[in-house]
Amino acid sequence: MSQEDFAEMFHVSRQTISNWENSKSYPDLETIVKISDSFNISLDILLKEDLIMVKTFDNEIKSTRKYARALTAITAVFVVLVVGFVIYSGVYFNTKSRLEGNFAEQLKENNFYKNRDGYYSMDYANGIVYGVPNQSMPGLLEFSLQFHLSNLYCDIDLEDTTVEIVWEDNNQFSASAVSKTDNKIVGSTSEFKESDFTDMQKLSDELGIPEKEISEIIEKGNELYNDFYSK
Repeated sequence: MSQEDFAEMFHVSRQTISNWENSKSYPDLETIVKISDSFNISLDILLKEDLIMVKTFDNEIKSTRKYARALTAITAVFVVLVVGFVIYSGVYFNTKSRLEGNFAEQLKENNFYKNRDGYYSMDYANGIVYGVPNQSMPGLLEFSLQFHLSNLYCDIDLEDTTVEIVWEDNNQFSASAVSKTDNKIVGSTSEFKESDFTDMQKLSDELGIPEKEISEIIEKGNELYNDFYSK
């Protein structure tokens, strides 16, 4: 048969037949089966006539199996990632609704108002103001389930100093007293040990606030922090 006749019989180009003859390429397995059927030659005999082609097919099959295993592994990882992201998204939106809802509720219940700096303030007593940041959850793809800042502030205006107390966690705070005259720090908890923060007399002496008053301020701050961030 001519190359043209053979090519027409199996719906390929004459150049393809030439490449097969010169071992530049090989027919696929489906075409091999068609050749076997068309000329009544068993696959066993047909393939034994060309050991190079057999070896090529063997390598291709092994490569295909490797690709199949790799594809299966990649698919499994992708499915796990998709399922994990779907679960995380559900948790995120539930957490966002809970935290932001509670934050708004606490602002209302404790009579906080938005100040000129964009934060929220609450006038507790004469010269004593508590404040919280304008809170909102990070975006979904930031992969965080809490506010950027979970802080509570208390500013105390005294005759000669201004005292600021900052809560960074429940029952965990730092404080400093700054002179109004020269803006220097005249009292600070920076050198306090953990046990010192529960010693109201030491805190009173350091910040220049009567023990009873500072005790009430700390107690109220712990209560507010818990209301805003621990529910």
